[in-house]
Amino acid sequence: MKDLTVVVKTFQRPDALRRLLASIRRFSPGTAVVVVDDSEVPLDPVPEGVTRYRHFPFDSLGVSAGRNAAVREVETEYTLICDDDMVFGRKTDVGKMLRTVRETRFDLVSCRWMDHEPWRSIRRGYRRYEGTLEIADGALVHRYGATRGEIDGLPVFDIVHQFFVAPTELLRTNPWDERFKVAGEHVAFFLALKDAGALSTRLPDVVVYHYPSLPPEYQSFRANTAADVATLRETRGFEREVTVGSLFRPSDRVVHELPGTVAATGKRAARVARRLATEGRLRA
Repeated sequence: MKDLTVVVKTFQRPDALRRLLASIRRFSPGTAVVVVDDSEVPLDPVPEGVTRYRHFPFDSLGVSAGRNAAVREVETEYTLICDDDMVFGRKTDVGKMLRTVRETRFDLVSCRWMDHEPWRSIRRGYRRYEGTLEIADGALVHRYGATRGEIDGLPVFDIVHQFFVAPTELLRTNPWDERFKVAGEHVAFFLALKDAGALSTRLPDVVVYHYPSLPPEYQSFRANTAADVATLRETRGFEREVTVGSLFRPSDRVVHELPGTVAATGKRAARVARRLATEGRLRA
């Protein structure tokens, strides 16, 4: 896809990054990929399919500065922002996301997000993070799934997932606030875009797959969110956060999570049975 570059900020999750890159090569071959990395150990060799790889000193950037650095490396008109624990699949129609940015009044176009449980990769369902943001009476109110109506036949949201296509110039003129290193940057980014009048939407028939990766060497840094949360509250003038609605529909447990749990339990039982059979043969 010659007019689009995938931008990935990565940190201490090389296996997740390699999985993402393999999925991009499979489902969106030829698309440029820029990776910015401030992990302790640089990737060597750099995985196939990476157009430009920039390694910075250990823990020197954080997600906001890292994304800004990556966007500065982009040479195409449009950019796809993507976390390193995402996976492309057959329904990850990036081309449709790009066409929607070009052909409608929307500035950012996201898609549905199929979430997975971190440890067994069991599907949890479609995560409904997109919604509206309001600051009122000392509270930041995030209403999951709520819209501002429709434009060009698509819902208007104040905030969408961190997997979206946008014009590269828009991201350069509205960069991430680099005071935020591990948390708060996404809300701050979309509040600023809302103030600027940017329009965001989500396509209902395009899906990306989220497989959270939480290795100890990553999680020990990612968990230190207190300073970023305090900065967000101070800069935007609220004292608490309020969420309205649920990230997952009640039916997701029946449709996605329970079947996945049963399948995972069956696979584990089969592995145990094979091991016991092997051990029995060895003893015999």
